[in-house]
Amino acid sequence: MRDRLLALIAGLLFPLAFAPYDLWPLLLVSIGASFWSLRHAPSAREAMLRGWLYGLGLFGFGVSWVHVSMHDYGYMPLWMAIPFTAVFAAFLALFNSLAFYASWRLGRSALAFAGCWLLIDWFRGWFLTGFPWLYAGYALIDTPFSPLAPLGGVWLLTLSAVLLSAATVECAQAGRPRWTATASILVILVLTTVSHALSFTRPAGPNQKVALVQGNIPQDLKWQLSMRERTREIYQDLTAGIPAGHLVIWPESALTEFYQTLTDFVEQEGQLLADRNSGFITGIPWRTLGDTGVTYHNSIASIPLTDDAGQERVYHKQKLVPFGEYVPMQSLIRGLIPFFDLPMSGFTAGSPEQPNLSALGHTIAPFICYEILYPELVAQRSHGADALITISNDAWFGTSAGPLQHFQMARMRALETGRWLLRGTNNGVTAVIDHHGKVVDELPQFTRDVLYSHYQPRTGVTPFMATGVWPWLLVSGLLILAGWALRMKSPT
Repeated sequence: MRDRLLALIAGLLFPLAFAPYDLWPLLLVSIGASFWSLRHAPSAREAMLRGWLYGLGLFGFGVSWVHVSMHDYGYMPLWMAIPFTAVFAAFLALFNSLAFYASWRLGRSALAFAGCWLLIDWFRGWFLTGFPWLYAGYALIDTPFSPLAPLGGVWLLTLSAVLLSAATVECAQAGRPRWTATASILVILVLTTVSHALSFTRPAGPNQKVALVQGNIPQDLKWQLSMRERTREIYQDLTAGIPAGHLVIWPESALTEFYQTLTDFVEQEGQLLADRNSGFITGIPWRTLGDTGVTYHNSIASIPLTDDAGQERVYHKQKLVPFGEYVPMQSLIRGLIPFFDLPMSGFTAGSPEQPNLSALGHTIAPFICYEILYPELVAQRSHGADALITISNDAWFGTSAGPLQHFQMARMRALETGRWLLRGTNNGVTAVIDHHGKVVDELPQFTRDVLYSHYQPRTGVTPFMATGVWPWLLVSGLLILAGWALRMKSPT
């Protein structure tokens, strides 16, 4: 019972390493304590239970903000929203349970534990469209370990955090061989030290001025028909005062009507800005009529929409949020409860073959809200791009930790690719992040304002952009094989 409680408490400590708490040393404490609990498990079944308890604490606390969108904006009663969130956390905890079970079976060594952890994290990131949230490496973005990100992305940071924590615990175990654990710690520390001297991207031109408009329209009003005209006025008024020469960015679904309905208004705004030597990018819903009927997209467009070659400058979101942007098995569950009928929950995913956007002579890789969390997607689309842009509407989650966790994870994409990231949101956090993942400028949450800043176009390819996750999956496999070959009996 004591070790089960330790596993649960260790899981509860894990989210404290992330925004808004930022107590990153607790990440190492959490992982180390979970490994200690695993090593003392008397059976694989017990290890699986402890892993599930660890995951339950981790996700039960770490994603508890999910109930806000269900209750406050999905009209689900609190007595239903909280259990739904608990079930979601309990499901996610199964991934940790699987990692603990595999680690126990493969020898309970730090090597096998780290390898299994990373493989299961990667699996969680794509299974059933994936939930790539709260990877351990994100908590290290403001630490001396952060220069590892251009080498191996959040995956290398995660692997390093888990291996360093588990190896330290293994070194402290009396009467056990310690050379593999000691060697693992030394390799991580040497690689981290060397990475500080490496640089993979370089400036590709002069700085570009940017203006990010944060409309701060309350989520409970945003989708009302009576709010449409007022929404247009808010963004129009905020944009009118922006000086010439800026790239102007409106957030995700800044306008809640389809582009095809608002073509004249949007194109007029774009032309007014173009007349002042400015560019214009906006999030906007999109409607397409094809041979198979009408499809809807969550989109971001560079206005004027058509470039000199006659190509439409629009990107349709690829990674959709289940129940938020599409409803799985919708023919069966639509209408059961209001949460399954949220506004704009009938989108279709865009094609992976879409080109990046262009504005003011720059090529910009676009990402909408949730899809900035997919490391490989961002790395692939960053080739040939001068900068990254992500637009979001985190108002669904109110004043909870969710939007701040999202912002922290978005910053990692700038660090991994060596590109500046422009982040426009409805109510925060609107910010400009440099190629080191550092915040250059930001607006306070829940304010209506324009963020004036700049970004530096950059070129070059980081190792992570070139290789993605695959080298680190291979390393994880090798760690598991090494741990199995050198397996030790669990201490009693």
